[in-house]
Amino acid sequence: MRLKTRCFPLGALPYESIQNATKMVAKFFEQMPFIAVLPEIDPNDSVLSRTLGNIPGIIIKNTKVSVDTSEPSYKADLAKLDKAFSNPTPANLEPFKIEAPFMEKYLQIIKKFQSANAVVNLIGPFTLSQLLTVAIDEHMLVDKSFRKLFIQSVCVKALWAVNKIKEYCPTTVPIIVLEESLFGQFGIIKRENDDITVELVTNLYAKVIEKIKSAGALVAIQCMDKCDWKIPINAGVDIISIDAYNNHNNLSIIPEKLIEFISRGGKINWGIVPVMTEAMVRSLNIDYLSKRLFNAFEDIIITGVPERFIYNSALVSIQGNVNKLPVLFAEKAIILSSQLSKRIPFKS
Repeated sequence: MRLKTRCFPLGALPYESIQNATKMVAKFFEQMPFIAVLPEIDPNDSVLSRTLGNIPGIIIKNTKVSVDTSEPSYKADLAKLDKAFSNPTPANLEPFKIEAPFMEKYLQIIKKFQSANAVVNLIGPFTLSQLLTVAIDEHMLVDKSFRKLFIQSVCVKALWAVNKIKEYCPTTVPIIVLEESLFGQFGIIKRENDDITVELVTNLYAKVIEKIKSAGALVAIQCMDKCDWKIPINAGVDIISIDAYNNHNNLSIIPEKLIEFISRGGKINWGIVPVMTEAMVRSLNIDYLSKRLFNAFEDIIITGVPERFIYNSALVSIQGNVNKLPVLFAEKAIILSSQLSKRIPFKS
């Protein structure tokens, strides 16, 4: 799997107009556009709302998520979700479409540039299960019916996006990024509940990944905390997206698994451009980031992973959301990630 660009799109943006967001995405991500999250335009625009909007029983209040199975239409709505999952025709998927202020411009960019890839971010099924666990104070991941709801919710949203992208450009290969902000807590959750096992979570991911890939898309899993990357790799993921600024050593403990992953075409997105504060972004320069990235590469290479595997499989990105930064520094971070992506040599 060789992508047209090595600069991976990531994060909510600070723009207050669709026009300015369009200019940025078109300039830096024409070969890999993404549905930019624009909370300054719509405070309700988030990856969470896109993933769970119109899903049966789901109630979102701010960042809190709960499920209400008492609604009279709940079972009928579940049947519609199941139908869309089992038979993902445009008509069946449309009730579960992704709502986003940038959606139309995103699709127009894909059509105009005939983009090689197009990125859609969704909340991953593991994190969904834990968000609901926090809301109702019980472990829902061990319940088969709720586990089915998590799988189908993510897949139906992804399948709608894949169909829509293909409608605008049949040659574009979609990349569905499953954001798993809570996956780093798996070890703690596992110790607290013996029913939540490596096998259960691997199977959870495998079902989602298989379904999305069967529609012609690639699947990435993103976690910026330390986590067990063997689980999504064993589940068949195509891209892993990591915090390379703080946690790249997370990969050094699994060299054999990385060799297996990259051998079958897997890619690693190195989230190397820190964006936590304006002061940090202000201090960054391309030489510093290049040195830090290549040092991170070497830390993995010395564990036995071939040099050409690490360099040739590498993508780079900012670390996360930049909507809290002034536009000047948000754009600086994105420009640096674009410049850095062009400094990575291919190794023979």
